[in-house]
Amino acid sequence: MHSFLVRSIVSLVIAAGCALAQAAYPERSIRLVVGFPPGGGADYVARQAAAGLTQALGQAVVVDNRAGANGTLAAAEVARAPADGYTLLLGVTATQSIAPVLNPKLPYDALRDFTPVTEVGYTPMVLVVHPQSAPRSVADFIRFAGDPANNATYASAGIGNITHMAAELFVQSTGANKITHVPYKGSSPALTDLLGGRISAYFDTLPSSLPFIQNGQLRALGVTSAARSPALPQVPAIAEAGVKGYEATAWYGLFGPANLSPDITRRLHEALLKSLGSGEAKAQLTSRGVDTVLEPPAEFRKMLEADLLRWRRVAETGQIKLD
Repeated sequence: MHSFLVRSIVSLVIAAGCALAQAAYPERSIRLVVGFPPGGGADYVARQAAAGLTQALGQAVVVDNRAGANGTLAAAEVARAPADGYTLLLGVTATQSIAPVLNPKLPYDALRDFTPVTEVGYTPMVLVVHPQSAPRSVADFIRFAGDPANNATYASAGIGNITHMAAELFVQSTGANKITHVPYKGSSPALTDLLGGRISAYFDTLPSSLPFIQNGQLRALGVTSAARSPALPQVPAIAEAGVKGYEATAWYGLFGPANLSPDITRRLHEALLKSLGSGEAKAQLTSRGVDTVLEPPAEFRKMLEADLLRWRRVAETGQIKLD
């Protein structure tokens, strides 16, 4: 009996100590690593998330830009970090869904080496053409891209980039396979040639093309999200325009290293839900073409698994590989 009581008391003390330690999180500043330089879309979302977490948690959350290898260097760094909640990753489609299926030498596993916290939000892609080009709808473009006489071309910001993968998924979904892929070294030269009429189309990120759509320099035919974007409500979703089931978005998610405790994971999710789920912070993201999601960790993991499967199928069908 005496031994039982001692074990019980020890167990209670340990449980109480753990609860106090978890309740104290965070006790110091948190580093939010983002794999891209300041000024881009991922950096903007990371800074909005950091500001929201700082407000909700009462400790500074500092953005650490670790650019290189299309974000995968930052992801690898966080995968190796202690699972204590003080090193987090602003992961994106490129680092968590596309690179894992294109690069067999990637130094991390997208599912095994991270704890998904929540999808902060996503940016639809948008199919854009020159305003003087013939296609005026998604259906027009499918016909245009399927006719070899048109010598149709589509730009991408590089092989394996989301702009490439979204277009490849469209081609595979529609059979418009007479269109030629022209990869560029980044989005800026791709947009330059589209604006100059030297390329037929581009599946661009919405924030990048939105100013050109608004001033009439580009014509938007469809967005790649499942539904219309609040930033461009007059433009139909490609799925709505007849390509059933089509969806391809550039998303941004919060991750910790593998084995992050459920309590810390939940605390981080609740903090983002509270700070970015409504009001001015949500409006700021929407104004930049980012639709907030903020689903629970388990739902985020399911989304990630489905996204990996989607891009693996696209890569295998299109024989897309990174050298």
